[in-house]
Amino acid sequence: MKRHPFVAGFLSLLVPGLGQIYCGAGSKGAAIIAAAVVIGNLNLIFLPIFVAANPDPGIVWAYWIPRIGHDVMSLWSVVFWVWAVIDAYVLAGKG
Repeated sequence: MKRHPFVAGFLSLLVPGLGQIYCGAGSKGAAIIAAAVVIGNLNLIFLPIFVAANPDPGIVWAYWIPRIGHDVMSLWSVVFWVWAVIDAYVLAGKG
């Protein structure tokens, strides 16, 4: 059955990994969904703990290092999501 690349990309845009499942790569899609859940939860858990600690902005190790870590984790999440959409699009085009 021919898979439509735009449908696969849109499904992965909604939920990372769903497009891979649509294309028949169920194990890959499930791994991407699991990774997205873990990455998202780690980032969501980290930020409230950081804010509740109310660190002094003048102390580099107490404020800036965790803040930069959160920003890097957020950027990585977006890159991961874009990769999942592109991968689903390419996977549907091959099939």
